[in-house]
Amino acid sequence: MTAVVTGGASGIGAAVVARLRAAGTDVVVADLHPVAGADPVDVTDAASVRALASRLAGRQVELLVHCAGTVAVGAVDTPSEQADEDWDRAFAVNVKAVWTVSRALLPLMGEGAAIVVVASAAGLRPIAEMAAYVASKSAAVGLARSMALDLAPRGIRVNCVCPGLVDTPMARAAQRGRSPAARDAVAARQGYLVGRDGTADELAEAIVLAGTNGYLTGSTIAVDGGRSLH
Repeated sequence: MTAVVTGGASGIGAAVVARLRAAGTDVVVADLHPVAGADPVDVTDAASVRALASRLAGRQVELLVHCAGTVAVGAVDTPSEQADEDWDRAFAVNVKAVWTVSRALLPLMGEGAAIVVVASAAGLRPIAEMAAYVASKSAAVGLARSMALDLAPRGIRVNCVCPGLVDTPMARAAQRGRSPAARDAVAARQGYLVGRDGTADELAEAIVLAGTNGYLTGSTIAVDGGRSLH
């Protein structure tokens, strides 16, 4: 089995890679900041994505996991010269890249293959001061559902996994940019029924399940400690 994991060099993506490799899967790691043995890929750049597809020519891709993501911090009413740039970047990485990479690799995917889009529980239940991020992740959920419908006739399954709080470099960066009140709410784990952060491995377990269970498609799976009650 060959799998491609975008954003697989760190955080949840790295945990997905480790779990797949432990199961004997041949994993191609596509990341803007690759670790040793990974493919340097900018998922927002069409030429870079086409180059990845060319390198994989002749191989059958059974699983594509979209873990590449970026965060944008800021409330709708917060004056910021960065706001438009942050909005564009959030949608470029969190939404358009899912579309671009999927379309580039679909010629290598046959019946029985699967795609997993890693969105966010913030796309199901918004969080304060992260409007662009929330909007982009909501869009990613909708895109995954549309892909499931469109690709079903080809026998390709598509699911979406929505993580809650997980201690990753991106999550830590997001918290640094929020107001003290918002950070306090996170510290108190407000709304989290489990009362703690998830782990990257717990998310990886759910992502691999979404990609390997043959009767699971068109699903949006919240792995968020019960925050979204989804």
